[in-house]
Amino acid sequence: MLLLAGILAPSLLLLRPSYKQLVGGGGGRLPLERSVDALLQLPEQGSGLLFQDSKKAMTAQAEHERVLIEPNMNPIVERKRSRKTSAQKAAASKRSGAAKGGGFGAGRSSPMQRATELRCETMADDGVCCVPGVLTAEAAAQLRECVSDELRSAYAAVEDDPLNCKERFNVPVETMDPLRGYLLLPLRDELSVSGGVDRGPMVSALSKLLERDSALGELFASTCGGRTAEWYDLVALRTEPGAARQPLHSDTPYQKIPGLFCAFIALQDVPFSMGSTLFVPGTHKNTKDRKAILDLASYSDGRRDAALGSVESRYTMLKAGDAAFFDMRTLHAGTANFAAADGGSQRLILALTFRNRKATQELGHAPNLRPNYRDRGITLSDLQGELLTDAPFAGLAGDGDPYGDGLAAP
Repeated sequence: MLLLAGILAPSLLLLRPSYKQLVGGGGGRLPLERSVDALLQLPEQGSGLLFQDSKKAMTAQAEHERVLIEPNMNPIVERKRSRKTSAQKAAASKRSGAAKGGGFGAGRSSPMQRATELRCETMADDGVCCVPGVLTAEAAAQLRECVSDELRSAYAAVEDDPLNCKERFNVPVETMDPLRGYLLLPLRDELSVSGGVDRGPMVSALSKLLERDSALGELFASTCGGRTAEWYDLVALRTEPGAARQPLHSDTPYQKIPGLFCAFIALQDVPFSMGSTLFVPGTHKNTKDRKAILDLASYSDGRRDAALGSVESRYTMLKAGDAAFFDMRTLHAGTANFAAADGGSQRLILALTFRNRKATQELGHAPNLRPNYRDRGITLSDLQGELLTDAPFAGLAGDGDPYGDGLAAP
Protein backbone atom coordinates (compact mmCIF):
# COMPACT_ATOMS: atom_id res chain seq x y z
CA MET A 1 0.00 0.00 0.00
CA LEU A 2 2.69 2.46 1.06
CA LEU A 3 6.44 2.06 1.13
CA LEU A 4 8.35 3.83 3.89
CA ALA A 5 5.06 5.14 5.26
CA GLY A 6 5.38 7.83 7.89
CA ILE A 7 4.03 11.06 9.29
CA LEU A 8 3.11 13.62 6.68
CA ALA A 9 3.63 17.34 6.57
CA PRO A 10 1.05 19.17 8.71
CA SER A 11 -1.73 21.24 7.23
CA LEU A 12 -3.18 23.39 9.98
CA LEU A 13 -6.53 23.95 8.38
CA LEU A 14 -9.37 25.71 10.19
CA LEU A 15 -12.54 23.73 10.69
CA ARG A 16 -15.31 24.80 8.36
CA PRO A 17 -18.54 25.98 10.03
CA SER A 18 -20.53 23.26 8.25
CA TYR A 19 -18.41 20.58 9.93
CA LYS A 20 -18.77 22.18 13.36
CA GLN A 21 -22.53 22.33 12.87
CA LEU A 22 -22.58 18.72 11.74
CA VAL A 23 -21.04 17.49 15.00
CA GLY A 24 -22.89 19.89 17.25
CA GLY A 25 -20.69 22.95 17.56
CA GLY A 26 -18.74 23.44 20.78
CA GLY A 27 -16.81 20.15 20.78
CA GLY A 28 -14.17 21.25 18.28
CA ARG A 29 -10.52 22.10 18.98
CA LEU A 30 -8.61 25.13 17.82
CA PRO A 31 -5.87 24.46 15.28
CA LEU A 32 -2.46 23.64 16.74
CA GLU A 33 -0.62 26.77 17.76
CA ARG A 34 2.70 25.15 18.57
CA SER A 35 4.89 24.29 15.63
CA VAL A 36 5.14 20.62 14.70
CA ASP A 37 8.10 21.20 12.40
CA ALA A 38 10.40 19.45 14.88
CA LEU A 39 8.35 16.28 14.50
CA LEU A 40 9.11 16.18 10.81
CA GLN A 41 12.89 16.48 10.95
CA LEU A 42 14.51 13.12 10.29
CA PRO A 43 17.68 12.52 12.34
CA GLU A 44 20.88 12.73 10.33
CA GLN A 45 22.23 9.57 11.91
CA GLY A 46 21.09 6.08 12.91
CA SER A 47 17.68 4.90 11.70
CA GLY A 48 16.81 8.31 10.27
CA LEU A 49 19.86 8.26 8.00
CA LEU A 50 19.13 4.70 6.89
CA PHE A 51 15.56 5.74 6.14
CA GLN A 52 16.73 8.62 3.95
CA ASP A 53 19.22 6.43 2.08
CA SER A 54 16.55 3.80 1.44
CA LYS A 55 14.11 6.44 0.25
CA LYS A 56 16.64 7.87 -2.20
CA ALA A 57 17.29 4.41 -3.64
CA MET A 58 13.59 3.68 -4.05
CA THR A 59 12.97 7.06 -5.67
CA ALA A 60 15.71 6.33 -8.21
CA GLN A 61 14.22 2.89 -8.89
CA ALA A 62 10.74 4.41 -9.32
CA GLU A 63 12.03 6.95 -11.84
CA HIS A 64 13.70 4.19 -13.85
CA GLU A 65 10.38 2.32 -13.89
CA ARG A 66 8.46 5.43 -14.92
CA VAL A 67 10.52 5.91 -18.06
CA LEU A 68 9.84 2.32 -19.14
CA ILE A 69 6.17 2.13 -18.16
CA GLU A 70 4.81 5.49 -19.31
CA PRO A 71 4.55 4.74 -23.06
CA ASN A 72 1.97 1.99 -22.35
CA MET A 73 0.13 3.70 -19.48
CA ASN A 74 -3.59 4.57 -19.67
CA PRO A 75 -6.41 5.38 -17.22
CA ILE A 76 -8.40 2.58 -15.60
CA VAL A 77 -11.95 2.47 -16.93
CA GLU A 78 -14.96 0.69 -15.51
CA ARG A 79 -15.87 -2.48 -17.38
CA LYS A 80 -19.40 -2.15 -18.74
CA ARG A 81 -20.00 -5.59 -20.21
CA SER A 82 -19.23 -9.12 -19.14
CA ARG A 83 -16.73 -11.17 -21.10
CA LYS A 84 -18.40 -14.41 -20.03
CA THR A 85 -20.53 -16.62 -22.23
CA SER A 86 -24.19 -17.16 -21.36
CA ALA A 87 -23.36 -20.54 -19.80
CA GLN A 88 -20.58 -19.01 -17.68
CA LYS A 89 -22.90 -16.22 -16.51
CA ALA A 90 -25.57 -18.73 -15.48
CA ALA A 91 -23.03 -20.78 -13.54
CA ALA A 92 -21.62 -17.69 -11.82
CA SER A 93 -25.12 -16.49 -10.90
CA LYS A 94 -25.95 -19.88 -9.42
CA ARG A 95 -22.76 -19.92 -7.35
CA SER A 96 -23.37 -16.37 -6.14
CA GLY A 97 -26.94 -17.11 -5.11
CA ALA A 98 -26.01 -20.27 -3.28
CA ALA A 99 -22.90 -18.94 -1.54
CA LYS A 100 -23.19 -18.79 2.22
CA GLY A 101 -22.77 -15.24 3.51
CA GLY A 102 -22.16 -13.98 -0.01
CA GLY A 103 -24.80 -11.30 0.28
CA PHE A 104 -27.36 -12.42 -2.30
CA GLY A 105 -30.43 -14.55 -1.90
CA ALA A 106 -30.72 -17.71 -3.99
CA GLY A 107 -32.41 -17.04 -7.30
CA ARG A 108 -32.35 -13.26 -6.91
CA SER A 109 -30.88 -11.14 -9.68
CA SER A 110 -30.77 -7.47 -8.72
CA PRO A 111 -28.85 -4.64 -10.38
CA MET A 112 -26.42 -4.72 -7.45
CA GLN A 113 -25.89 -8.45 -7.87
CA ARG A 114 -25.19 -8.04 -11.58
CA ALA A 115 -22.82 -5.15 -10.91
CA THR A 116 -20.98 -7.17 -8.25
CA GLU A 117 -20.68 -10.17 -10.57
CA LEU A 118 -19.18 -7.96 -13.28
CA ARG A 119 -16.72 -6.44 -10.80
CA CYS A 120 -15.74 -9.88 -9.53
CA GLU A 121 -15.15 -10.95 -13.12
CA THR A 122 -12.91 -7.91 -13.61
CA MET A 123 -11.07 -8.73 -10.40
CA ALA A 124 -10.46 -12.30 -11.54
CA ASP A 125 -8.99 -11.03 -14.82
CA ASP A 126 -7.15 -7.88 -13.74
CA GLY A 127 -6.83 -7.80 -9.93
CA VAL A 128 -8.27 -4.25 -9.86
CA CYS A 129 -11.54 -2.54 -10.76
CA CYS A 130 -13.27 0.83 -10.51
CA VAL A 131 -16.28 1.33 -8.23
CA PRO A 132 -17.67 4.82 -8.84
CA GLY A 133 -19.78 6.76 -6.35
CA VAL A 134 -19.37 4.66 -3.19
CA LEU A 135 -19.78 7.96 -1.33
CA THR A 136 -21.55 11.12 -2.46
CA ALA A 137 -19.32 14.13 -3.08
CA GLU A 138 -20.86 15.76 0.01
CA ALA A 139 -20.14 12.74 2.24
CA ALA A 140 -16.57 12.56 0.88
CA ALA A 141 -16.04 16.26 1.70
CA GLN A 142 -17.36 15.80 5.25
CA LEU A 143 -15.13 12.78 5.77
CA ARG A 144 -12.14 14.73 4.47
CA GLU A 145 -12.71 17.41 7.09
CA CYS A 146 -13.08 14.70 9.71
CA VAL A 147 -9.76 13.12 8.68
CA SER A 148 -8.06 16.53 8.77
CA ASP A 149 -9.28 16.97 12.35
CA GLU A 150 -7.99 13.53 13.30
CA LEU A 151 -4.63 14.46 11.80
CA ARG A 152 -4.43 17.60 13.96
CA SER A 153 -5.23 15.54 17.03
CA ALA A 154 -2.57 12.98 16.10
CA TYR A 155 0.11 15.65 15.65
CA ALA A 156 -0.77 17.08 19.06
CA ALA A 157 -0.49 13.63 20.67
CA VAL A 158 2.95 13.04 19.15
CA GLU A 159 4.09 16.51 20.10
CA ASP A 160 3.13 15.73 23.70
CA ASP A 161 4.90 12.37 23.61
CA PRO A 162 6.83 11.02 20.58
CA LEU A 163 6.05 7.47 21.72
CA ASN A 164 2.46 8.09 20.60
CA CYS A 165 3.68 8.10 17.00
CA LYS A 166 3.34 4.35 16.48
CA GLU A 167 -0.29 4.12 17.59
CA ARG A 168 -1.30 7.16 15.55
CA PHE A 169 0.82 6.86 12.39
CA ASN A 170 2.07 3.24 12.46
CA VAL A 171 5.74 4.27 12.34
CA PRO A 172 8.28 5.29 14.99
CA VAL A 173 9.05 8.98 15.15
CA GLU A 174 12.59 8.37 13.85
CA THR A 175 11.31 7.37 10.40
CA MET A 176 8.75 10.07 9.72
CA ASP A 177 8.21 11.03 6.10
CA PRO A 178 6.94 14.61 5.65
CA LEU A 179 5.42 13.95 2.23
CA ARG A 180 3.79 10.50 2.23
CA GLY A 181 2.36 8.24 4.93
CA TYR A 182 -0.44 6.69 6.96
CA LEU A 183 -2.85 8.08 9.53
CA LEU A 184 -4.54 5.33 11.56
CA LEU A 185 -8.21 6.19 12.04
CA PRO A 186 -10.83 5.53 14.71
CA LEU A 187 -14.18 3.94 13.96
CA ARG A 188 -15.87 6.93 15.61
CA ASP A 189 -14.13 10.26 15.13
CA GLU A 190 -12.90 12.20 18.14
CA LEU A 191 -14.80 15.41 17.42
CA SER A 192 -18.12 13.54 17.24
CA VAL A 193 -17.38 11.75 20.52
CA SER A 194 -16.55 15.02 22.29
CA GLY A 195 -19.69 16.63 20.84
CA GLY A 196 -21.96 13.75 21.89
CA VAL A 197 -22.85 12.88 18.28
CA ASP A 198 -23.53 9.17 17.75
CA ARG A 199 -23.45 9.14 13.96
CA GLY A 200 -20.80 11.64 12.87
CA PRO A 201 -18.90 11.70 9.56
CA MET A 202 -16.84 8.55 10.17
CA VAL A 203 -19.78 6.39 11.23
CA SER A 204 -21.97 7.79 8.46
CA ALA A 205 -19.30 7.07 5.84
CA LEU A 206 -18.68 3.52 7.08
CA SER A 207 -22.43 2.89 7.00
CA LYS A 208 -22.61 3.93 3.34
CA LEU A 209 -19.49 1.97 2.44
CA LEU A 210 -20.16 -1.32 4.22
CA GLU A 211 -23.91 -1.78 4.63
CA ARG A 212 -25.56 -4.79 3.02
CA ASP A 213 -26.39 -4.21 -0.64
CA SER A 214 -23.79 -1.44 -0.87
CA ALA A 215 -21.27 -1.74 -3.69
CA LEU A 216 -18.25 -2.23 -1.44
CA GLY A 217 -20.08 -4.27 1.20
CA GLU A 218 -21.09 -6.81 -1.44
CA LEU A 219 -17.73 -6.73 -3.18
CA PHE A 220 -15.80 -7.37 0.03
CA ALA A 221 -18.15 -10.24 0.90
CA SER A 222 -17.87 -11.75 -2.57
CA THR A 223 -14.09 -11.59 -2.80
CA CYS A 224 -13.17 -12.30 0.84
CA GLY A 225 -15.11 -15.50 1.43
CA GLY A 226 -18.31 -14.02 2.84
CA ARG A 227 -19.20 -11.83 5.80
CA THR A 228 -16.75 -13.59 8.10
CA ALA A 229 -14.01 -11.59 6.31
CA GLU A 230 -11.72 -10.04 8.92
CA TRP A 231 -11.38 -6.25 9.14
CA TYR A 232 -7.72 -5.43 8.48
CA ASP A 233 -7.04 -1.77 7.58
CA LEU A 234 -8.68 1.58 8.35
CA VAL A 235 -6.26 4.31 7.43
CA ALA A 236 -5.97 7.59 5.59
CA LEU A 237 -3.27 7.72 2.94
CA ARG A 238 -1.90 11.19 2.41
CA THR A 239 0.62 12.78 0.08
CA GLU A 240 1.80 16.35 -0.15
CA PRO A 241 3.09 18.34 -3.15
CA GLY A 242 6.57 17.11 -3.97
CA ALA A 243 6.01 13.50 -2.86
CA ALA A 244 8.07 11.22 -5.08
CA ARG A 245 6.74 8.30 -7.08
CA GLN A 246 6.85 4.85 -5.46
CA PRO A 247 8.47 1.77 -7.00
CA LEU A 248 6.13 -0.97 -8.16
CA HIS A 249 5.31 -3.40 -5.35
CA SER A 250 2.64 -5.74 -4.09
CA ASP A 251 1.30 -5.47 -0.56
CA THR A 252 1.14 -9.22 -0.12
CA PRO A 253 3.08 -11.99 -1.88
CA TYR A 254 1.52 -14.32 -4.39
CA GLN A 255 -0.46 -17.20 -2.97
CA LYS A 256 -3.12 -19.29 -4.64
CA ILE A 257 -5.92 -18.08 -2.36
CA PRO A 258 -5.85 -14.26 -2.23
CA GLY A 259 -5.57 -12.98 1.31
CA LEU A 260 -6.33 -9.26 1.25
CA PHE A 261 -8.62 -6.95 -0.73
CA CYS A 262 -8.52 -3.18 -0.37
CA ALA A 263 -10.60 -0.19 -1.43
CA PHE A 264 -8.96 3.21 -1.99
CA ILE A 265 -11.71 5.83 -1.65
CA ALA A 266 -11.03 9.38 -2.85
CA LEU A 267 -12.02 12.14 -0.42
CA GLN A 268 -11.62 14.79 -3.13
CA ASP A 269 -11.16 14.82 -6.88
CA VAL A 270 -7.69 13.42 -7.60
CA PRO A 271 -6.20 14.51 -10.95
CA PHE A 272 -2.98 12.85 -12.06
CA SER A 273 -0.95 15.85 -10.87
CA MET A 274 -1.98 15.12 -7.25
CA GLY A 275 -0.69 11.56 -7.37
CA SER A 276 -2.58 8.65 -8.83
CA THR A 277 -2.28 4.92 -8.10
CA LEU A 278 -0.76 2.93 -10.93
CA PHE A 279 -1.68 -0.76 -11.32
CA VAL A 280 -0.31 -3.49 -13.56
CA PRO A 281 -3.46 -5.53 -14.36
CA GLY A 282 -3.08 -9.30 -14.23
CA THR A 283 -0.11 -9.31 -11.85
CA HIS A 284 -2.21 -10.75 -9.03
CA LYS A 285 -1.48 -13.98 -10.91
CA ASN A 286 1.95 -15.59 -10.74
CA THR A 287 2.88 -14.50 -14.26
CA LYS A 288 6.36 -14.21 -15.74
CA ASP A 289 5.95 -10.42 -15.79
CA ARG A 290 5.16 -10.36 -12.08
CA LYS A 291 8.17 -12.55 -11.31
CA ALA A 292 10.52 -10.48 -13.47
CA ILE A 293 9.35 -7.11 -12.07
CA LEU A 294 9.68 -8.24 -8.45
CA ASP A 295 13.09 -9.85 -9.03
CA LEU A 296 15.54 -6.97 -8.80
CA ALA A 297 18.34 -9.36 -9.72
CA SER A 298 16.86 -9.44 -13.23
CA TYR A 299 18.08 -5.85 -13.69
CA SER A 300 21.43 -7.31 -14.69
CA ASP A 301 20.14 -9.52 -17.50
CA GLY A 302 17.50 -7.11 -18.84
CA ARG A 303 14.44 -9.28 -18.13
CA ARG A 304 13.00 -6.76 -15.69
CA ASP A 305 13.36 -3.82 -18.08
CA ALA A 306 11.82 -5.89 -20.87
CA ALA A 307 8.82 -6.72 -18.68
CA LEU A 308 8.37 -3.10 -17.61
CA GLY A 309 8.55 -1.93 -21.20
CA SER A 310 5.88 -4.36 -22.37
CA VAL A 311 3.22 -4.29 -19.62
CA GLU A 312 0.10 -2.19 -20.11
CA SER A 313 -0.30 -0.32 -16.84
CA ARG A 314 -3.41 1.57 -15.72
CA TYR A 315 -3.73 4.56 -13.40
CA THR A 316 -6.68 5.85 -11.39
CA MET A 317 -8.48 9.13 -12.10
CA LEU A 318 -10.82 9.19 -9.11
CA LYS A 319 -13.50 11.76 -8.40
CA ALA A 320 -14.57 12.49 -4.83
CA GLY A 321 -16.41 9.40 -3.53
CA ASP A 322 -15.03 6.99 -6.18
CA ALA A 323 -13.09 3.87 -5.23
CA ALA A 324 -10.38 1.69 -6.72
CA PHE A 325 -10.81 -1.87 -5.44
CA PHE A 326 -7.88 -4.27 -5.72
CA ASP A 327 -6.44 -7.64 -4.83
CA MET A 328 -3.38 -6.74 -2.78
CA ARG A 329 -1.23 -9.26 -4.69
CA THR A 330 -1.50 -6.90 -7.68
CA LEU A 331 1.57 -4.81 -8.49
CA HIS A 332 0.92 -1.11 -7.99
CA ALA A 333 2.58 2.18 -7.04
CA GLY A 334 1.65 5.68 -6.01
CA THR A 335 2.69 8.18 -8.66
CA ALA A 336 4.30 11.50 -7.83
CA ASN A 337 2.35 14.37 -6.32
CA PHE A 338 3.65 17.24 -8.43
CA ALA A 339 5.00 20.49 -7.04
CA ALA A 340 2.26 22.98 -6.18
CA ALA A 341 3.25 25.17 -9.14
CA ASP A 342 2.61 22.20 -11.45
CA GLY A 343 -0.80 21.24 -10.04
CA GLY A 344 0.19 19.22 -6.99
CA SER A 345 -1.88 19.47 -3.82
CA GLN A 346 -2.55 17.60 -0.61
CA ARG A 347 -4.22 14.27 -1.40
CA LEU A 348 -6.30 12.24 1.07
CA ILE A 349 -7.45 8.68 0.35
CA LEU A 350 -9.38 6.42 2.72
CA ALA A 351 -8.06 2.84 2.63
CA LEU A 352 -10.31 0.02 3.86
CA THR A 353 -9.13 -3.62 3.78
CA PHE A 354 -10.54 -7.04 4.67
CA ARG A 355 -8.84 -10.43 4.93
CA ASN A 356 -10.08 -13.68 3.46
CA ARG A 357 -9.75 -16.17 6.33
CA LYS A 358 -9.34 -19.04 3.87
CA ALA A 359 -5.89 -17.70 2.93
CA THR A 360 -3.50 -19.36 5.37
CA GLN A 361 -0.07 -18.40 4.03
CA GLU A 362 2.02 -15.48 5.27
CA LEU A 363 0.47 -12.18 4.17
CA GLY A 364 3.53 -9.98 4.50
CA HIS A 365 1.29 -7.05 5.46
CA ALA A 366 0.55 -6.23 9.10
CA PRO A 367 -2.85 -4.68 9.91
CA ASN A 368 -3.04 -0.92 9.55
CA LEU A 369 -5.32 -0.48 12.53
CA ARG A 370 -5.05 1.32 15.83
CA PRO A 371 -3.48 -1.05 18.39
CA ASN A 372 -6.60 -2.04 20.33
CA TYR A 373 -8.54 -2.90 17.17
CA ARG A 374 -5.94 -5.46 16.10
CA ASP A 375 -6.15 -9.20 16.72
CA ARG A 376 -9.75 -9.02 17.91
CA GLY A 377 -11.21 -10.96 14.99
CA ILE A 378 -13.65 -8.18 14.04
CA THR A 379 -15.52 -9.25 10.91
CA LEU A 380 -17.44 -7.56 8.13
CA SER A 381 -20.60 -8.98 9.70
CA ASP A 382 -19.64 -7.52 13.12
CA LEU A 383 -19.15 -4.06 11.62
CA GLN A 384 -22.40 -4.24 9.66
CA GLY A 385 -24.30 -5.26 12.79
CA GLU A 386 -22.73 -2.54 14.91
CA LEU A 387 -23.56 0.10 12.30
CA LEU A 388 -27.25 -0.74 12.74
CA THR A 389 -27.20 0.15 16.46
CA ASP A 390 -28.18 3.54 17.91
CA ALA A 391 -24.63 4.43 18.99
CA PRO A 392 -22.12 2.49 16.85
CA PHE A 393 -18.60 1.84 18.18
CA ALA A 394 -19.26 3.40 21.57
CA GLY A 395 -17.35 0.77 23.56
CA LEU A 396 -13.92 0.94 25.16
CA ALA A 397 -11.36 -1.15 23.30
CA GLY A 398 -9.17 -3.02 25.77
CA ASP A 399 -11.94 -3.44 28.36
CA GLY A 400 -13.62 -6.39 26.70
CA ASP A 401 -15.39 -4.38 24.03
CA PRO A 402 -13.68 -4.31 20.61
CA TYR A 403 -14.57 -0.72 19.73
CA GLY A 404 -13.91 2.71 21.19
CA ASP A 405 -11.02 4.82 19.85
CA GLY A 406 -8.68 1.85 19.41
CA LEU A 407 -5.73 3.55 21.10
CA ALA A 408 -3.50 1.82 23.61
CA ALA A 409 -4.95 1.60 27.11
CA PRO A 410 -3.68 4.40 29.36
